[in-house]
Amino acid sequence: MMLGFGAIIIIMIITSTYILLELNSVSDEAKITLSSDVQVVDLAKQLYAILQDENGYAQKYLISRDETYFSLFIATSKRFDQYLSSLLKAQSDEVERSLTRNMRQAHESYVASMQSERDSQESDYNPVRDNLRSDNLKILSRSIDHLINTNQVSIGNAMSRIETTTNRSAKVALLLIVGTLLAAISAALIITRTITSPIDDLIQGTEQIVRGTFEPVRVSSNDEIALLAHAVNDMSVKIKNINKHRTQIMQQISHELQTPLQVMLSTYEILKTQSPGPLNDEQIQMLDTIRGGIKQLASFSKQYLDLAKIDSGMMKYHMEWTDLLQIIEPIVEDAKLIATRKNITVELAALGAPKVMVDAKKISIVVSNLLSNAIKYTRNDGNVRVKLGPCTMGACIEIQDSGIGISPEELPEIFTRFYQASNTGRIRSGGIGVGLALVRAYTEGHGGKIYAQSTVDGGSTFTVELPISPEEFQSPAIPASNQE
Repeated sequence: MMLGFGAIIIIMIITSTYILLELNSVSDEAKITLSSDVQVVDLAKQLYAILQDENGYAQKYLISRDETYFSLFIATSKRFDQYLSSLLKAQSDEVERSLTRNMRQAHESYVASMQSERDSQESDYNPVRDNLRSDNLKILSRSIDHLINTNQVSIGNAMSRIETTTNRSAKVALLLIVGTLLAAISAALIITRTITSPIDDLIQGTEQIVRGTFEPVRVSSNDEIALLAHAVNDMSVKIKNINKHRTQIMQQISHELQTPLQVMLSTYEILKTQSPGPLNDEQIQMLDTIRGGIKQLASFSKQYLDLAKIDSGMMKYHMEWTDLLQIIEPIVEDAKLIATRKNITVELAALGAPKVMVDAKKISIVVSNLLSNAIKYTRNDGNVRVKLGPCTMGACIEIQDSGIGISPEELPEIFTRFYQASNTGRIRSGGIGVGLALVRAYTEGHGGKIYAQSTVDGGSTFTVELPISPEEFQSPAIPASNQE
């Protein structure tokens, strides 16, 4: 792995160095072109314009003999000399510098001939001086044209070289980038095999622990990840032992509670039948209250025991292919009897859900708890609708009520054990927040999922989705024929 990273780093360094060198070469080429050739062309063009002005003033003076034109001629010639000096400084080629010095001599000769013309008292045409001026002008014009053409060609060649260098650099850089990318992909694959694969095994193992399966996590690694897997396995063993002890304690507590509760129920039955003597209505009502409390305690103790079994991974699911309508229909009929006390309408709509492999007893508890809550938190003259139908996962059970609802802030917490929404105090429920936790545990134990939608005073909808295929179950399952 370190070799892979080292190779990538070396390739990146080579790529960056090559690109920097090529860019530096292009930069130097552009610098020379812009600082020399372009400047020479610009100065030569300005010299040509000044020379035209200078010759114009000279011709006007020769015709009119007006000193004003001669003064302008002298001023223009001085400007020409200044630009010629600047041109000489800008040139780096010795041939061009020699040409510029010749231009200076020709210009000096041109100016001198005009000065001689002025100093001469003759006003007649002098062919010798005129030919000399004409020859000097031709030399200056040809020299300037030569400088412009030569430097323009040089600029064109430089731009061509820059373009060629840029294209070559781009191609090489592209090849190096592709090579770096391939090397990075190869290194990533190596990293995936050496690091992420053991991490995936570790994640799967921890997910199994979360679901209550405490099998040892095995990873194909001999580095720190192996040490982490060893620590996770130690933790798994300790959690398994703690859950086992907790379940045993809960079983013992439940067993110890059942005995006195049964005694209390027996005593209730004896008193209710008025064996020791007649009871008045108030005493009978008190006995009914005692009986309700005893049953509630028995139900709570059983729910606690079931949650402890689920946490420790000891809960067993006795699976069989089942038509959910056969489970739901009797529960709905029983719920209608309870709902009549509050004048609540309970409806069942069955849309042909497929058969699923479930533990019928546990799914009955799921539906019963949800339906009981729906009736409990729905006001008088309300309605509850139970819907059974197909879904993407398999079969879907939906229980909708017109009750007090749940706030959006509290909705994610309602399946947490011992949690009760803040508005449940508006209706005396008598619950302690275990029912929905058990509903979620049973549903997820079947490989399904449960979720809720609700608005305050707008009712709630609880949806249970169960898979068809037994392979999707995530908890210990045994065939129904092997039930103890």
